Amino acid sequence: MAAKRQRLRISTRWLAVIFLTLIAREGLAEETRFVLVNATNYPIRELVLSPHDLSAWSANVLRAPILKPGETREVSFLSNFADCNQDLKVVFDDDASLAIWQYLNMCNLKKIRLHFDRTSGISTASYEE
Repeated sequence: MAAKRQRLRISTRWLAVIFLTLIAREGLAEETRFVLVNATNYPIRELVLSPHDLSAWSANVLRAPILKPGETREVSFLSNFADCNQDLKVVFDDDASLAIWQYLNMCNLKKIRLHFDRTSGISTASYEE
């Protein structure tokens, strides 16, 4: 019985540590904002981020409505990047196809203009830090 109580105390302590760690990470979250220019020929429905080469995609950070070709919008979201280098993925509204831009320094990014050639599948970007 004493061993069971000891395990319960240890489990409770670990849960408390995990909970406090999660709260601390939320407290460290900073607002990230940049200007997104849709220089593709396709409307963008979603924009998600992942640490470079991990494919651990975030929730959609592009608020409605869709971003039409040629439109510009400020994107802002709470982030707690452990590494500033992120991959950016968009989902196009017309056919749900995807395009990825890799290794962007999101900590210094001010403005990004996305280009995508659907025929070749090549995504390029020009940006200001």
